[in-house]
Amino acid sequence: MSNVAYKSNLEPNKVHREAEQPKKQILRRGQMTLGEKVIITIALAIVLVVAFQIISVQAQIYTVNQDIQTKEKKIIEQEKSNEDLKVEVKDLGRYERILKIAKENGLKLNGDNVKVVDGK
Repeated sequence: MSNVAYKSNLEPNKVHREAEQPKKQILRRGQMTLGEKVIITIALAIVLVVAFQIISVQAQIYTVNQDIQTKEKKIIEQEKSNEDLKVEVKDLGRYERILKIAKENGLKLNGDNVKVVDGK
């Protein structure tokens, strides 16, 4: 008999088993704690309030600018109207025109009876 065969019968069959290693726990970040949810909710609320305030202020600024432009346009139109009326006053107050109307109404120019009136 051979020693090899003899030894194999004597030795019990060895099954290789790997030692069980402790399983590592995998941390899952999908779950949020209550504190994190509260902080995120408060932050979102603050961002929304600030955004709403910015938009409302910009809307007010736009409205005020529109009113200013409307008032400036009215002022320019009124200044133009005033200038036109000043020109008309100067035209109607000319000496030749007044003399012509006076003669049409039968008035005569008497140098002794003329009084100078300052129109300012």
